[in-house]
Amino acid sequence: MIRRLIWLLFAFSLIGFIVCALTLIASPSDEVAAWSGWTFLNISLTRWEWLLYGLGLLLGLSGLFSLMLGSRRMMAANGAPAGPAWLGAAVVFAVFVLASLLGLPPAGSLAETSAKLKAWHEQSFGTPPLPGAADMPVPELAKRLGFDPAKALANLSAHNVKVPDAQATLAEVARTNGLVPAAVYETMRPTGEAGQQAQQAAQEQPAQAPAGLPADPPPGLGRLKLSDICEQYGLNLKDEMDKLSQAGIKSSPDMTLRQIAQTNLILPIEVYDALRGQAPAPQAPAPQAPAAQTPGQTEQQPQAQAPAQAPGQSAAPRPNLEVPPDLAKMTLGAYCKQYNLDQTQALAKLKAKGFVVFSDMTFREISLENNLTPEQVLEIVVP
Repeated sequence: MIRRLIWLLFAFSLIGFIVCALTLIASPSDEVAAWSGWTFLNISLTRWEWLLYGLGLLLGLSGLFSLMLGSRRMMAANGAPAGPAWLGAAVVFAVFVLASLLGLPPAGSLAETSAKLKAWHEQSFGTPPLPGAADMPVPELAKRLGFDPAKALANLSAHNVKVPDAQATLAEVARTNGLVPAAVYETMRPTGEAGQQAQQAAQEQPAQAPAGLPADPPPGLGRLKLSDICEQYGLNLKDEMDKLSQAGIKSSPDMTLRQIAQTNLILPIEVYDALRGQAPAPQAPAPQAPAAQTPGQTEQQPQAQAPAQAPGQSAAPRPNLEVPPDLAKMTLGAYCKQYNLDQTQALAKLKAKGFVVFSDMTFREISLENNLTPEQVLEIVVP
């Protein structure tokens, strides 16, 4: 009875696992699936992945118990020696593993087929204008794309698309109205000549940068892979990796700027400056400054770093406000951790002012995005 039960569980889970694997091979990428609301058999891509994990676990457990219960009888069948069977199984297993690692058939062919199908899905369903656009609130996405957030919300209201609240993401708005995120985006964005100009400006802005990368890093750049940044700004990937290597920064094309910074124990802005050909040598004296400074020392350091600050940053902050010497290049999350501040409350204070802000953005990025100085941003964060 138990052997039959385990054997049937193994058979059912094997069939289900094969169906899930074939579905995921033929499915679009995560971004395209979320953007277009793709489903198969009325099951979303995320749920297919969950199903694959569950059936894979059941398959492994039932297979393990089947081996434990029937291995002795199977290996002693007909009294034949088991040596040749062991050798043959080991050779076939090794060949499949080696062929898969080298990208040879059959695994390599399946990978190529999956890539072609995903490319076809992108052409058929379209791609989001920004990575993770489906998970962004409507005002934030509109602001990042150069649209007027108020007009975007007005366009949705005019087409009877209900927005639960200002912080509702495109995916949540789509579920509320029985739509897909791509349809919500098409409804919210400006139409006519104004919409074309805004979209064209957002698309051509990187290409118009006179020196490849702009002097000030665009918000969200830290989430892009190095290869994607080079492609977006027309840079040579090998040359940019050589720049990072000369600056002593280890990197790879599939790593994001934030991952490169974390791997090398530096700030993302330092990686960005190295990509622009600016050596991080001027930053060497910064670590020598003590963590706790007197008010006089705090006011003198920003003058020494005047080239990295905007002209309006010379104004002295509050007397009781402790300003690190490298504030402009420090991320909001790093500042909160260093000075024992609640990161959630800091983000809430900035968002209450209408700021577009993330914990991995530097004070320089936040200030440039919202037309302030890093010190003014800090005065909002610190109680």
